[in-house]
Amino acid sequence: MKKLILSLVATVAISGTTYAQIYAPDALKFSQTNYGSTSRFKSMGGAQIGVGGDMSSIGGNPAGLGLFTKSEFSVTPEFNNFSGNANFLNQNTKSTKDNVNLNHIGIVLFSPAYRFKGQDTQTGVVSSVFGIAYNRNNDFSANFNYGGTNPNNSVVDFFADEANAKGIPNGSLQKDAYDGYLLDQDVTNEFFAATNVPNSQRKSEIRSGSTSELTASGAINISNQVYIGASVSLVNVRYINDGEFIESGTITDNSKYNLSYRQYQESKGSGYNARLGVIVRPVENFRIGATLQSPSWMLIEDNTSIVLDSRIIGGANAGSLNGVTQNYPFNYRVRTPLKGSLGASYVVAGKALISADVDYVDYSTIRFSTDQGLDPTTIVNENNSVRDNYKHAVNYRVGAEFKIDNAFSLRGGYGVNGSAIQGDDKGHFATQFYSGGLGYRINNYYVDVAYQRTETNTELSPYLLGTNDNPLEPVADIKTSRNNVFLTLGLRF
Repeated sequence: MKKLILSLVATVAISGTTYAQIYAPDALKFSQTNYGSTSRFKSMGGAQIGVGGDMSSIGGNPAGLGLFTKSEFSVTPEFNNFSGNANFLNQNTKSTKDNVNLNHIGIVLFSPAYRFKGQDTQTGVVSSVFGIAYNRNNDFSANFNYGGTNPNNSVVDFFADEANAKGIPNGSLQKDAYDGYLLDQDVTNEFFAATNVPNSQRKSEIRSGSTSELTASGAINISNQVYIGASVSLVNVRYINDGEFIESGTITDNSKYNLSYRQYQESKGSGYNARLGVIVRPVENFRIGATLQSPSWMLIEDNTSIVLDSRIIGGANAGSLNGVTQNYPFNYRVRTPLKGSLGASYVVAGKALISADVDYVDYSTIRFSTDQGLDPTTIVNENNSVRDNYKHAVNYRVGAEFKIDNAFSLRGGYGVNGSAIQGDDKGHFATQFYSGGLGYRINNYYVDVAYQRTETNTELSPYLLGTNDNPLEPVADIKTSRNNVFLTLGLRF
C-alpha cells in the first residue's frame, strides 16, 4: 500500500534516456471528484441526489432540472485555504496556501409543454428543462513542507540502488551523484552512498490545479411525479507539482555536502463522461433519486523534469556540480471508475428539508493505456498495481435546511468520502467534510453563502528505498485541512 501513496514525482527510476513513473496515484487523484454544486448544497454537505430544483443538478443528478419552474442563472466564486501539519522524522512542520477560484457558473432554461386550450397541464410531460454549466469538482492546491534529521539513510542510497541496478549512464541522476562525489564504489564495483548519517533533510511541494467539467444537461417533468434527466460533460484536468528536496551533512572524509534534488511535474488532460438520473416523488413531501455516472475517458499529457545539484565543502573534492535538467514527456490514457449514487429527501411541515446521499465507486477498476511504445508489461504492471492497491469506496452525505422565514434559510451538513486504499480498513485516508451556510431569497434574486471544512490524511516521501515488504524510506504523515467559503449569486427569470 505505502509504495503507491507516496509522493508522486519521487517514485522515479532513471536509466539513460528512459523514464518510468508510477501514475496510479495521479489517476486516483483525477478520479476522486465531487458532484459540482452551488453554495446551497455545499452548505448541506453536498446531499443533493434526491432533492433537485437547484443549479447543482446540472453536474449532479440531471433529473433535478425537471423540478425547475423558471429559467435561472447563477455564479459561485470561492475562497480556499489549505493547511497541512506534517510529522517527519519526529519533527512537526506546518504550511498553508490560499487561493481564489470560480467554482461554478451556469444557466437553466425552462420550457413548459405546449397544451391545447382545456387540456390538463399537470399530466404527461409538464415541462422540459435544459442547462449548461461549468463546475470545479476537485481542487489540487496544496503546500506541503516537512523536514527533520534522518539517522538511518540518505537520498544518495536511492541513487546507489539505481546505479547498482542500471549503471551510471549520462543524463541519469546516479551519474550526477557520482560526478558530485556523493556516490562511491567498493572493491567489487558495487556503488554505495559516500554520505554519512545522520543528515538533515527538507522537502517542499507546491501543488496547484483542478478537475473541472463543462456540462450540458436536459430533463423532463412527467406529471410532477417522475423526473428524468441526462447530461454529457467535457472534462478538463490540470495538475502541477513543483518540489525540491534538500539534504546536507558530511561525507566519508568528513567534508560537508549539500544537495538539491528538484522535481517538476505538469499534467494536462481532457476527456468526457455522461450521466443518467431519475427522481421519483411517490408522495408530496418525499423524493427518491438515483444517478449513474459513466467512467471518464481522458488523455493525459504529462511533462516531468528533474535535476540534481550538489556541493562539497572542504577536502580534496571541494566544488559544485550543477546537474543537467532532464525532461520526460509522456502521454497516456486513463479510464476512471463508474459511479453510482442514491439519494432521498423529505420536507418537514413545509419548513425544513432533510436529505441524504450515498455513492459507490470501485477505484480498482481504473485502467491505463498508451501508444508511446513502452514495453506492454509496463502498462500491465501499472494496472495490476491499481487492482492490488486500490479498492471500492462508499461515500455518504447528509444535509438539512430550515426556513427561518420566507426570505432566510439556515443550512448544515456532513459527509465522508471513503478511503480508496487497499488495507485501510479504519479509514485513515478517508476524507471528512463539515459544512454550514445561509440563504437569502427575495423576489427573483437569491444569495447563498457556505462554509466547508475538509479533513484528510496523506503520506509523502522524498524518495523510495527498500522493498514493498521492507520499506526503508522516511515518510511524512500529514494531516491536511481545507477551509473554503463559497458565495452564490442567482437570478430567476
